[in-house]
Amino acid sequence: MVTVLGAGGVLAAVLSATGPAALAQPASAQAPSLPKACVAIEALVGDGASGSSIGAGEVLRVSPGGQSTLTTNTAPMGTPNLDDPDGMAFLANGDIVVTDESFTTGRPDVVEVNPSTGVRTLISGNGRGSGPTLVMPGTVAVEANGYILVTDIAAGTANQRVLQIDPATGNRIVLTGALVGSGPAVTVAAVGLENGVIYVTDVVGDQIMSVDPATGARTLVSGPGRGTGPAFVSPISVTSDSPDSIVVLDMDHSAGTGLGRGALIRVDLASGKRTLLSDNATPSGGQQFDTPIAVRYNACEKAFYVLQTGFTPATPKGRVLKVDAATGARTLFASYLGAENYALLLRPIPVQLP
Repeated sequence: MVTVLGAGGVLAAVLSATGPAALAQPASAQAPSLPKACVAIEALVGDGASGSSIGAGEVLRVSPGGQSTLTTNTAPMGTPNLDDPDGMAFLANGDIVVTDESFTTGRPDVVEVNPSTGVRTLISGNGRGSGPTLVMPGTVAVEANGYILVTDIAAGTANQRVLQIDPATGNRIVLTGALVGSGPAVTVAAVGLENGVIYVTDVVGDQIMSVDPATGARTLVSGPGRGTGPAFVSPISVTSDSPDSIVVLDMDHSAGTGLGRGALIRVDLASGKRTLLSDNATPSGGQQFDTPIAVRYNACEKAFYVLQTGFTPATPKGRVLKVDAATGARTLFASYLGAENYALLLRPIPVQLP
């Protein structure tokens, strides 16, 4: 059994008869090539309001079988604390990077979490790393070279920016923002990295931009002035299942009177054309979006996973929906108890091999 990393950071198991014994056999005697076998996955959800006390954020493990907690401020013991986790991504070593807005304690930072033990380690902020002070670190992505990209606002202003953080030192620089890089202005932003390209979603300007990693220059990909199709309302998260397109989660797209808000919209990168993949009317039936906040793609299942935040620690429950990439059909992956849930990751459920 060989394990490979698919798009969106989700592992797929591949059965193969390519070992030494298979190679020693004539072609006619070798076992037939078997299809890829998907492994079960769980959703990791950042939870900002369901911890044991005020300012006690946590990372939840959510699956159809129930939920558990990966890390909190008290389990395992140690620092840094998690106050209000906003974004999560996988680091190259498989650990999880979490951005903490820290509304309660006022000490925003970027934290590394061991996915097995939950141990937390400070990456940047709170005295580690030089450069612009973290103010409100939000969404996060990790470049192929290991550098961490984090959305933030400049101190004393409302200027949005994307910071690049060196995980080895915690040092921070501005990659793109109001005073760095040319192109469309960035108002309220989320950052994503798909197929090696950095994307910034502009929630107020209702547009998607790509970012030149060398200069910070921003180029309009889709939005007012480029591309036809349904207009963005609040493009909040981006993922991809193809090198020719990206899929954008629009949290405030309206499917019609009396229907909840939210949609997945496919964007053709060559033309900027927008095509509706799924909203609460298309296709009809199935689970309903309700201002969803984050999307991830599972290449093994050819499905998008969409995070629906809970609004209080008890009710209504948060949900993770699964959306078929071909048909847009929406089904329930799992529900959970949590609130202020902004971050979503997918990972294989550990399996005990015989």
